[in-house]
Parts: sequence; C-alpha cells; structure tokens
Amino acid sequence: RASITDLQSRLNVNNLVDGTIVSDTALRTFARLYGLLNLPVSELQQVAENLRFAADTSADNRSGGLAPLKPQRLPELAWLGMSPSSLKLLEPYITLLPARTPINLNTAPAEVIYAAVAGLDMAGAQRLVAQRERVPFRNLQDANRLIAGSELSAELHAVATRYFEVRGLLRTARGAIEESSLLQRDGMDVRILRRERLPPPELVLPR
Repeated sequence: RASITDLQSRLNVNNLVDGTIVSDTALRTFARLYGLLNLPVSELQQVAENLRFAADTSADNRSGGLAPLKPQRLPELAWLGMSPSSLKLLEPYITLLPARTPINLNTAPAEVIYAAVAGLDMAGAQRLVAQRERVPFRNLQDANRLIAGSELSAELHAVATRYFEVRGLLRTARGAIEESSLLQRDGMDVRILRRERLPPPELVLPR
C-alpha cells in the first residue's frame, strides 16, 4: 500500500531563513502557529537563529565551524534547539523542503492557513477549508474573495504544489518494509530527491 502527502500543505521550516538572514515574515507565521499550540516563542527564535547560523556558509562567517548541521529531516530539528515535546505537536503542520515554498491553500489544514495568512482568525481559516472541500480554489483570487482584511501573495500562498512525500509498505516473508520518498514535480517532470527506508515502529510491550 502507498500514501501520498502534499508537503506544501505544511509550513516549511527552511522559510525561516532567506539567504543569510532570518525572515521576519516567516518568523511571524511560525509564531502564530506556536501561539496556537501554546508553545514557547523563545524556542522558535532559537531555532530560527540556529538555522540561520547553519545556513551561513559564506567565507565571512568565521564561526562557521561551530554551526550546527543543517537539518534534512524533522527529528534533526533537535540540533537547532527544538524540544521533543514541541516537535510532537508541530509535526503534523511543518516540513523541511530544499527550497522556500508557499503553502497550498487547497490542502493545508486550518491551523496552517491560520498561521500563514496574517489577520485571519481560525473561524476564517475553517471557512476556507469548508469552501475548498466543495470547490477547490483555481487561483489565489478564488481564495481571496473569502478573506476580509487580508491579502494573499504568490510568494506565501498557492493553490498547487511541487513537493510530495510518497510512503510505501511492502510485506515480505521476513516482515514489513516501509520506504519514504521526497518527490519534486515540475509540470510532467517528476524527480525523486530523496529515498529512505523507515525504521520499524517501536514495539510497546504490555506491562
């Protein structure tokens, strides 16, 4: 069996850094999600600064050797100072993609839309979700008509996606093998950017 997840339905942690600086816009977006989930914004600021440090590979960065490695997978956000409890709450709403990405309003949950659209409350985000379930948005103008006092932008918002995760489960005589692949789609061209075998789920023994 296989499952496909639109990764642009989630906030891209790599949006927090634009070049060698922390993006104020992305920081405010993530701060809204942190606030919604009752997580400490001080942790977010630490994660953003450490990500900026990890991303700064310029020759002028004399402290580059002390920088953490740039995370490729969500559990590696611990390198930047994200706690396991925060990651557990954030995991359904965030991702790590190789380029800055807008969110897909046709697939993002209400929590992500709330965070990504400045001035929108949760009720408004839920109305967007309900409307797209009836008729998917063809363009940003379709979604913008449902938002009062906020303006969508192509840099931050979209109605389609380029990045997907495909998970497949193969059962053999020795057990089940699960693999995850990160795919990038550009028109009819689909590339596999990363493929990995997932560890088996932890066995919980009865007490």
